[in-house]
Amino acid sequence: MKAFECTLCGKCCMHAGAELIEVKKRLTSRDYLCRQRIGGVTFRASVEERFLDIFRDTSESDANPSWCPFLRGHPEEEGKYVCTIHGSRPSVCRTYICCSMRIFDGDGQEAGKVKGRRSLVTEDAGLRICWEEAVAPLGIDNDVAWRSEVTAILGRAGYRVEAYE
Repeated sequence: MKAFECTLCGKCCMHAGAELIEVKKRLTSRDYLCRQRIGGVTFRASVEERFLDIFRDTSESDANPSWCPFLRGHPEEEGKYVCTIHGSRPSVCRTYICCSMRIFDGDGQEAGKVKGRRSLVTEDAGLRICWEEAVAPLGIDNDVAWRSEVTAILGRAGYRVEAYE
């Protein structure tokens, strides 16, 4: 298994950000006193120097109140997003992994991902059918053995699996 790598899709911070982080007080032009809504722990968030300009533009986050208040569109890559406080982000963000497995098609494009323990998220009809017919019925409780069997099943169907720690 390899270490999880963020693809900068921003979905985690778009869907749960405001539910996880509350800005309590602006301390300086780039520092904020915040609270993790889970557990109530307070922390100091510092907007990184390289993101100050994009952080000041709040139009997209104002239009999307469910977003984390520190999420912004990537300054150089359309459709990608950055955490402007990445270095000072709270523990709930540091430990979060959006998926336990990514599944790629024969062309190397992401075809789906496994979220939670074993829930497939995909728009690929072939992958969905393969999953429903061959993976979903597996009666393997051990996660290591299950991952190994899923990797073999999907490999025979032409998919490549990346499982994360």
